[in-house]
Amino acid sequence: MIGPDSLRQGSWGARSVDGLEALEDEPVLVRNRMSCFNGTPLDIFLRNLGITDVIVAGVWTNMAVEHTLRDAADHGYRAIMATDATSSLSSEWQSAAESYALTNIAELVTTADIIEIARSR
Repeated sequence: MIGPDSLRQGSWGARSVDGLEALEDEPVLVRNRMSCFNGTPLDIFLRNLGITDVIVAGVWTNMAVEHTLRDAADHGYRAIMATDATSSLSSEWQSAAESYALTNIAELVTTADIIEIARSR
């Protein structure tokens, strides 16, 4: 079972997935709070790049993912959650985030939907 200790910096849970590591010229933001927007220059990076949509994937849907989506919406971004690229500690918590907490905040779509939208642009 994944818990808070497994996501600490330097642990196996905080490492990049093999093949998805940042490239040399890509910025890396260290997030040590619930939201990726809190305590990082993420909003500045996105605005400077003209980004308007934020797609969020990751672990702890009902915590970190939800906080990031809420902050994205509060910052004026189109907040999108990749439903099949998120997870939580239990199916009940995952369902609560998808069925209640995020229904008026974020668009909930699959990675296949995201790829299809990106290809159509």
